[in-house]
Amino acid sequence: MPNTVFDVCIVGSGAGGGTLAAHLAQRGVQVAVVEGGPPVNTRTDFNTHALPFNFANRHIPTMRAGKYGMASERARGVGGKTMLWNAVALRFSHRDFKGYTIDGAGADWPLDYADMAPYYDRIEREVGVCGNRDGLEDLPDGIYMDAPPLKSGDLLLQRGAKELGIRIIQTRKATLTRATATRPACHYCGNCMGGCDVAAKYNSVDAHMAPAMKTGKLAIFPNSVVREVVVSKENRATGVRFIHRETGAEGEIRARCVAVACACIQSVGLLLMSESSLYPQGLANSSGQLGRNFIPHFNSGVEGFLTELIGRAVVNDEGYIDHAYLPSYMHAHKRDYARSFGVQIYTGIRRTTGWAREVPGFGADYKQRVKQRFPAYASFQCFGEMIPNAQSFIQLDKTEKDEFGLHKVKAIAVQQENERKIYDAMNKASVDILLKAGGEVLSVSNFEKPIFNHQLGGCRMGSDPRTSVLNSYCRSHDVPNLYVVDGSVFPSSSEKNPTLTIMALAARAADNIGDRLQKGEMA
Repeated sequence: MPNTVFDVCIVGSGAGGGTLAAHLAQRGVQVAVVEGGPPVNTRTDFNTHALPFNFANRHIPTMRAGKYGMASERARGVGGKTMLWNAVALRFSHRDFKGYTIDGAGADWPLDYADMAPYYDRIEREVGVCGNRDGLEDLPDGIYMDAPPLKSGDLLLQRGAKELGIRIIQTRKATLTRATATRPACHYCGNCMGGCDVAAKYNSVDAHMAPAMKTGKLAIFPNSVVREVVVSKENRATGVRFIHRETGAEGEIRARCVAVACACIQSVGLLLMSESSLYPQGLANSSGQLGRNFIPHFNSGVEGFLTELIGRAVVNDEGYIDHAYLPSYMHAHKRDYARSFGVQIYTGIRRTTGWAREVPGFGADYKQRVKQRFPAYASFQCFGEMIPNAQSFIQLDKTEKDEFGLHKVKAIAVQQENERKIYDAMNKASVDILLKAGGEVLSVSNFEKPIFNHQLGGCRMGSDPRTSVLNSYCRSHDVPNLYVVDGSVFPSSSEKNPTLTIMALAARAADNIGDRLQKGEMA
């Protein structure tokens, strides 16, 4: 569409981009979404219900044969990672937004819970989140439909945790437990991270962009790998240049406003690649902060068996993977570290069988031991908050390019002493709960072998343009019509899953963009 000038061009179609696009289109804004991957149909394109024995190498490919898109963790496709996420949807609290003020570590956000609460409300109503109103200070309640019950293993762990004075709750997920006019309720197949073939689990296509398409204000350009955000001599973003994934042809989409929302590392990489005479060190990087303050969650894990369930007959206890959650509680305790942790608890999951390699034995005896322990398996996936440090950053790899001739982007995360203390604390809490529930420990992860999750930071928001890239509306301090709307904007990460907050930030940014367009500020 060479002669069209859109009101807003959004790069990326996941939680941030999809939400932003829908909210703007519903306001009558003319929106272009530019996505590097193909259209993806959650109902037909994934190996959602496949099992390892269906494949010769016992590995389940994400995509069905002949389908392209989500072959790796950050592969491209319309809908982004919302197609494959676990749907945990948690609100941040005042403590999360003002961590430096409260704990003296990390960075404060330039907004607070009161600013975000109306947008959390709006998103929860739109996408459908289930959970309970648990009355926790550090995990604010939301607008929920009923949560599914805890599984038998969860109940044993909840009982053990209670004896330790620790509370385990039902997790909160953007998965429907009650059908709506456009999406059915979850059928509890336990394959959420292999795609949802009925769209009961939120994805940005079915819940946000498809309804917005009916306005006639939204156009989606798939298979378009953006290589540059274009900025004029007058310091205005004028659009994006892209490479067509299949043909290699180059193209450009023009707009009055550009929003980058292609996930943390990719967004930072795109801005770093968008060099110009105005911004020789990367677009909107006068502060020198672009790429700094990379703060992914760091994970630890504990595995074991609940002895009360060993040898029990196998039942369909899949649910929607994890029904139980251990929310942050250490913030209320005296401790020798800043910030806190949360734990997702998994029981009764048939896909989680890697533990069988750790069971001793051979032959028939080994098989019997695995079968007996299968119903009793329990796993604690712990999430810790990383404090920003100078050794953790995102940068372009000037020595290696991808298939499109673009510099690859690499991220470096270095854990320090505070992370070690949180790591030890969350592992200890998990082991203590497992043992108190009458369980036996199979494995405990090692701090020296770090695992990171939920990529965050690198383009953080803040009140001071000298120490941040964006303001509180996700708008660039440097370029007045450039926005970034994904996990890269987080000044601090909390221990909570970030997607609901990304969506709420996108809704807030949409209001700001829409209002400014109405005032003629982006002409």
